[in-house]
Formats: sequence, structure tokens, C-alpha cells
Amino acid sequence: MSKILGRVLQYLPGDVTDIGLRTLKRFRIRGGRHIFDHSWDVLIILDACRYDMYNKIVGRGNPVLSAASTSTEWMEETFSGSYEETLANTAYISANPFSNQLDESRFGLVDHVWSDHWDTDLGTIPPEPVSDHGIAVARSGEYDRVILHYMQPHFPFIGSEQFGRLGRSTFGLEGQDDGQNVWRMVERGEIDADRAIDAYYDNLRYAYKSVETVLENVDGQVVITADHANALGEWNLWGHRAYVPFKAVREVPWDVRECIDSETYESTVSEEELTDDEDREGVAERLRSLGYVEE
Repeated sequence: MSKILGRVLQYLPGDVTDIGLRTLKRFRIRGGRHIFDHSWDVLIILDACRYDMYNKIVGRGNPVLSAASTSTEWMEETFSGSYEETLANTAYISANPFSNQLDESRFGLVDHVWSDHWDTDLGTIPPEPVSDHGIAVARSGEYDRVILHYMQPHFPFIGSEQFGRLGRSTFGLEGQDDGQNVWRMVERGEIDADRAIDAYYDNLRYAYKSVETVLENVDGQVVITADHANALGEWNLWGHRAYVPFKAVREVPWDVRECIDSETYESTVSEEELTDDEDREGVAERLRSLGYVEE
């Protein structure tokens, strides 16, 4: 199915307009790679990472089609009712605030890193806490599968000075256009496209340094992939929107590694942090600052 869908996406003619996007949402096209249909011990999710940018920077991996074009859609498709037994033995460490919408009782562990490690100055969650928590959980040996969901290379761009320090309410993405949305500003000609793309790539370079720490400090098969990608002008699209089946927002890396824990990194995470079930306030605000609005 994914091969057929890929061919369709590659050769679809014409431009995508807002009217066309609304139509696509009505006729949701499923398909793409389901992560639980494949073997891995640790899965690393790089939010909004294109295959071509990953391959250019890292020089590894194969292109596959994601099951979705946004994080919420990816979670809906991935954490479905068909994988109850697998989920019960899976730990999900997430920098993406949409993890707050998951039914935690179905997982072995849901660790909301974004809740305790939100950086107000950056307006996002840097990658280091995700790696720190992920290494601790993987070393515990309590779960069959461990997922680390980084927020990068998703906007805001904190890997370079170009878009490195934006306030919580000064950027947006899907469903929100407050005049500060980087991709919408590119569309309007307010930001040079090459400048935005360079910052996007720098965000991946920055996050990958932290990913390398994980690769050196866990045992087993590790796969690096993404929940979705970002369009960079293909079909007149910039960024990503829900239920879009086009290759530009669905083609992501699938990079398989065999890793051995070198024990060169000592995690700072305590057992209490991984089991803390305190009320997580400010979810809506943090989702808005990442450019999302509740549907």
C-alpha cells in the first residue's frame, strides 16, 4: 500500500490550494509506515523531519512514508486499538505537548518531558532532556520498546541565531496565522525562503548532536524516523497541515542502527521523575506556542 501511495503522491499534478486542503481532509487517505509493524528496541522521532534533509545532514537511512502529516494525526494512527499488548509494554518519552491527549493507562509509561522542561526563553523543549530521560528509561529494562519524541527540527528554530529565541506567543503553524508564523511569512514574502530553510536544517543539526548521545548510551536496535515532514514550497505548500497525503509532508527517514551502551553518559533522571503523575497545567498555552490550536 505504501509503495502505491508513494507513486501517487510523486506524480500528482497541479497546485494545492486552501480549498484543496479542506477537500483532502474530507477524504482522508491512509497508508504509510506503521512503527509497530517493524522491529526496534528504541525509536527516535524527530518531529517534522524530511527524509532529504536527514540524508543530507546524517548521510544515512531510507525514505519511507509516514502514516500522517501532523503530530496529532500520527498519534491517532500509531497508538490505535490494534496494538494494546504492545503499548502496554511501551514507554513514550515526549517533548510534544500533544502527548497530553493520550490515554496513559494504555502505555507502560508516558513521560511528558515537555511538562517539566519547557524553556520559556526558547519557546519550546530543547532536545537534551528527551535524551536524558530516554537513556534512563532504556537502561531500566522495564519496557520492551522505548520511544523518544523530540520536538526538533520542528519550529521554533533554536539551532541557529536566525530564529533562535522567539517568545511563546510569537510563532505558529497549523491552523493559526497571527502574523508571526514562519512558514506563512515565507509564503507572504516577509522572510526569505532560503533563510528559513537554513534555520530549519540547523535545527536538525542541533538536535542530532543530542540523538548521538542516545545512540552511544543504549543497547539494542534503534530506529530514527519522524512523525511527518514539512513542505518547502512543493505544491505551493510550506510547513505541514492535517490529512495532507503529499510526499513533501509524508516522506520521512527510516534509519536503523545496532547500538551498544558505552556508558559514557550518566543520566540525571530520578525514578520519581519518571513516575510523577502531577497535574500538567498550561497544556493549551504550550500547544498554541508550538503553533497548534485545539480542534
